[in-house]
Amino acid sequence: MEVKIFDLLNDVQVNLDEYDTQDLSPEEKKQVQERVLREVKNMRKNNHKNGMKKGWKIAGIAAAACVAVSAVAVGSNPVAARALLSETFQKIISGVEGKKNGDELQEIYTKIGKESVSVKAGDDKSILKADSSGIKMQVSDIYCDGYMLYYTLVLETDQRDLLKKEIDGISTFSSSDKKNPPATPACCITIDGEEDEWPIGFQKQADGTFTSVQNYSLYTAENPKEYKDGDTIPVEVDIHKFYGYDYDKHDKDGEYMGTKPVDGNWKLSFPVIVDTSSNHTEKIGKEENGIKVIEATRTKATLNLVIEEPDYSKAPYNDPYNDPDIFIQGEDGKDIKWLGGYMKEKKDGSKTSYITLLDCGGENFRLQVTNKNGDGEKFADINFKVKEDKEQ
Repeated sequence: MEVKIFDLLNDVQVNLDEYDTQDLSPEEKKQVQERVLREVKNMRKNNHKNGMKKGWKIAGIAAAACVAVSAVAVGSNPVAARALLSETFQKIISGVEGKKNGDELQEIYTKIGKESVSVKAGDDKSILKADSSGIKMQVSDIYCDGYMLYYTLVLETDQRDLLKKEIDGISTFSSSDKKNPPATPACCITIDGEEDEWPIGFQKQADGTFTSVQNYSLYTAENPKEYKDGDTIPVEVDIHKFYGYDYDKHDKDGEYMGTKPVDGNWKLSFPVIVDTSSNHTEKIGKEENGIKVIEATRTKATLNLVIEEPDYSKAPYNDPYNDPDIFIQGEDGKDIKWLGGYMKEKKDGSKTSYITLLDCGGENFRLQVTNKNGDGEKFADINFKVKEDKEQ
């Protein structure tokens, strides 16, 4: 399968533009672009491997990356929603109420927040709090259903530069890293033995603390693992440098004005207990034009689909990219939010796709597949049903 990286990066630009009205800082948008670029590079590197990463749905990856550094507003009933959320999630939500496009991500945080649990130490090796150079960092909430993993982080500081009124956020990212990459990354996150060196950002809250929500798709690894109920996933967060940012001022290069780096050693180590107690899988087996929905698994907060797809570069599809657009809609006719995904390619060019979505409720869903950029040529339109409760 021929993959044109520049075409894919053009897709990234288009998809990132959809998030322009969100309150993402430039360095946070760069984080998104760097994550997507890494996915594209990995896709090319593993192009002919059986465990290929799912690089064909850049929009889903970009959305997941945005979620990792963004906060959202509460839904139509904020009082009821907050009663089911932790103090950290309440803090994050309160900090962005009334801001543009809060509803774009509110479903994700409300759903994940209500199903999250407080972090607990697994043994004497667990480190839930770290204190260095006047900055305290701790992990707060955890969600893991075997498909997606979320966790929240909270920073407190008495660093004078970071306490200034104009500082809107703290990040491990520095624009200077682009020109002179550091020998040791400012941030390294290890999840079940797999390392990521992507930067993370924290938003300032009304009480002076800084918060961050991080996520991880368990189906983005080259060899995704299947987790059982009660399994433990070890997570380590290792940070050596923080920067404060003023999102209202720019330097001569157009970058946000930032503080001098705060060097230190902040390392967290905590267990994530997989909860699949509400997971149930249904066989679907509906097919149209060589595209087949095999099965669906519902968890406490996600809907996970297994779809068989043909080689779209061949007739009758004739998609030169072998990369169609896929839309999945709920009962209300709206597109369901993508959280992650993984694709396994076969020798004949066909593939099995594993897609993780936010569970929007309801039992009736629709899968539409069109040629690249959705110019009207439809490959498949499949309606399918997934029960909401495994006891039904």
